Amino acid sequence: MSNNNNNSTHKLVNLPHILLSNIVDNLKDNIDKICFSLVCKRWFDNRNRYLLFNTKNFYCNYKDRSKITMNSYRSLIFESLNQKKQRTMFVTKDKNYIYHYDYTIDYDSIESIDEIDQNIVKVIESREMILREDSDKLYTRLYELIGKSNVTGLRKCMTLKYGIPMNITSLAFSYYFNEALFKGCFPPNLKKLKFVGQFNQVIEVGVLPDTLESLEIGHLNQILEPGVLPTSLKILRITGSAPDNYLKVGSLPPNLEEFIQNGAYINIDSNVLPNSLITLGKVPLPWMKSIKPLENLRSLMVRRSTGCLDLSDLPQSLTRLDIFHSLSVLKSLPTSIKHLNIAYSEYDIDELFPDRSLYHFESLQVSPFKQESLDGLDIKRLLMEDDSVGEENSLATLRVIPFGVETLDIDVQCNFKFNQNSLPSSLKTLNVYHMNSFIHPGIIPNSVNHLIIQVPRCDIHIAEGILPDSVQNIELKQVVFPTSSIVDNISFEDYNFNKCSIRKLDDQYYIVFGHQKNKPFLIASLFHKSMFLDRVNVVKILNGE
Repeated sequence: MSNNNNNSTHKLVNLPHILLSNIVDNLKDNIDKICFSLVCKRWFDNRNRYLLFNTKNFYCNYKDRSKITMNSYRSLIFESLNQKKQRTMFVTKDKNYIYHYDYTIDYDSIESIDEIDQNIVKVIESREMILREDSDKLYTRLYELIGKSNVTGLRKCMTLKYGIPMNITSLAFSYYFNEALFKGCFPPNLKKLKFVGQFNQVIEVGVLPDTLESLEIGHLNQILEPGVLPTSLKILRITGSAPDNYLKVGSLPPNLEEFIQNGAYINIDSNVLPNSLITLGKVPLPWMKSIKPLENLRSLMVRRSTGCLDLSDLPQSLTRLDIFHSLSVLKSLPTSIKHLNIAYSEYDIDELFPDRSLYHFESLQVSPFKQESLDGLDIKRLLMEDDSVGEENSLATLRVIPFGVETLDIDVQCNFKFNQNSLPSSLKTLNVYHMNSFIHPGIIPNSVNHLIIQVPRCDIHIAEGILPDSVQNIELKQVVFPTSSIVDNISFEDYNFNKCSIRKLDDQYYIVFGHQKNKPFLIASLFHKSMFLDRVNVVKILNGE
């Protein structure tokens, strides 16, 4: 194995432990950390002096249930969990519910413990507690414990009745919360506040603390009178409905940097939007004349509207433009735009890009089935999205992908056919919803190293010869082996960032590391390649069966 290499005089081999630690800390994937430590004998022998694992999505509850057969790393995994600083605690009637939390505490234990662990910074409530007959006693004791702890975050909060602990700086209410707000109901140092679900109460002037920096609200049921939002606010997100005329001059605070809203189709006064805005989301067309003077704006999302978008109304500072749903786009695009989404827009491509040599896109999102040429545009990442699943698009032809694209995303659920024998040889990463339309060898070029398949199914199968030998990294959403050959790296990562990876170590062995959705344990094992002859058995191992 790799750790048998003993180049003891090489400068890299003898790097100080502090440098090795800095390098490993920048490796976000834990399996990369293991492979790094196996590069040479010194790095392996000294792994305890520089190596700690990333515990962001690992939980302290896993320690008693983990399936770790790589004994050389067992103590390091546990030490990493012991040193985890940002821990969570779930208050629940079922102490065995441990999947996404570091600790769970049942209602009986609230009365018996003297303090909350000093590394716990976030507490999550369960709805059942407020329905209990002894809820007054439980809440009083829980909030007393939180008040003398290092906890700063409270999620799924059900009520204001017992007084939010003064040390809370981040507060998210439950879906069912809909109590009236009043002055003094929030902690004095609150920075983040989130309302979701049923909440539709009026927020009066002076209720929100003057330390608040981020506010998210599901449905706004009032006119935002000047002074309701504190001047400290930097982020405002209204994810649900709002009255058409809810904004006045002075409604938005002067230091606001991000504003995402979901209402107000009508015009607004030219002085409503503060010049401090950097990100502006889900705005309707009638707002465009008010947006042009915003000299600090970098990102703009235009939401569902009808009519024409005049690109000359865009501020010169803009670098990102997302146009959702069908809009007619007129005039040329500013060359400052580096991220553009026009997948559902109507436009004349030659009017949009009059001199293609001037446009350099980090990402460009377009319709997959428009046949206009994208040649001459500098595009690093090309995204194509279409949610059609009907028969009318089953034989649609995918547009030609220009040379220069390095990452290609095909988020298309229906079957389609290709308009070129092979995708461009500049391609390195291919991200697809499914592989049904890749029916013959040669479509995927030998330049592709990384394949991502988004469809969350367990019956994915890729026929022999479809993937070139260059594909050595496959990422899936379900635990499944889509090919008969073994690639260097295959990972299974769901939409909640639960990830398990299988990495080739040498010609004989593979490392398996990570954890699966709703599986309360870590896996850290070394497998001989012969194990993969029985793929069903490997899936069972990954699922803890």
